[in-house]
Amino acid sequence: MIASVEFRTQIAGQGGAGTSAGSGLTAQQQAARKVTKMCITIAATFTVAWLPYQLNLVVLSFGNSRDALTILVGLLTLAYVNSCVNPVIYALMWRPFRLSLIQVRQNFSTLLSVYTGYKVIIQICY
Repeated sequence: MIASVEFRTQIAGQGGAGTSAGSGLTAQQQAARKVTKMCITIAATFTVAWLPYQLNLVVLSFGNSRDALTILVGLLTLAYVNSCVNPVIYALMWRPFRLSLIQVRQNFSTLLSVYTGYKVIIQICY
């Protein structure tokens, strides 16, 4: 599946050419570069998290090695940590995700205030 993103808004302070002042890239090129970086980071994290587990399974398929069985649990835990790390990567690298997280925090805070009768303040530090 191939995805395409097109940005039609002009960033404030840009000329008619649509390039940013310092980098010489258009807003669309900058956005594509950020998405590419994020995808590479997600793929690299996935590889680092799951490759040791998969290699251990290959070792186990050639024979029942006591050492391979011993570290299997630790490697599986590392692989599952990948699922916990992905939202952190999105939060750090993708501005719309961060803005949505702030909106959810505000909505949740308002909802808690309505139901509890107390003013609830939730702070997320970046």
